[in-house]
Amino acid sequence: MPNIGKIANIVAASVGGFALLLLIISVGTTTWLDDGNGDTVGLFRKCFGSNAPAAVTGYDPGCYSENRVTQGGLSVFGLLLLAFGVITIILYIFLQRETLLVASLILFYFSSMFVMSAYATWGVYSRDPYSYFFPYNITLTQYTSLGGSYTSLGASYNLCVAAHYFLWTALTALAFAVGYTYGQGPDTQGGH
Repeated sequence: MPNIGKIANIVAASVGGFALLLLIISVGTTTWLDDGNGDTVGLFRKCFGSNAPAAVTGYDPGCYSENRVTQGGLSVFGLLLLAFGVITIILYIFLQRETLLVASLILFYFSSMFVMSAYATWGVYSRDPYSYFFPYNITLTQYTSLGGSYTSLGASYNLCVAAHYFLWTALTALAFAVGYTYGQGPDTQGGH
């Protein structure tokens, strides 16, 4: 008979690893905000497409460093917690130490809180007038007279949200594994 706890741990590690991959791509790319014309904003860089006139934006086409400290910090810290959580699950699978299992559950939980905070605060940031009308730092009346479109949440933001969904799926499997492991009687705990 297959060990359900071990299968749940393998599922949690696999799904958590996939969430980690999505989160790495999300943090590393620059399309958290996108105006559809090649102008994008990421956590650590902003990029101006060739359609944005330098006379209006103050920037030539290309990417420039510009940190979003709050969202960048929350995302990176959530990413690190998730990475340590996946490593801890893998260690538990081989070493069978219950403290590792509980530690991975705690790491996954707090990782999910940081990732969720990153994309929730990004939603507020993205509606700031400067971000909403990016790449132009002008008023709504001036912006509409230029014929520009407002920004929308981009692919990187959506990857962060998807990573959070998969992280919660992994967290659910891991919580099941913890419950299964501790639900075994003292006479059966050695066999998992």
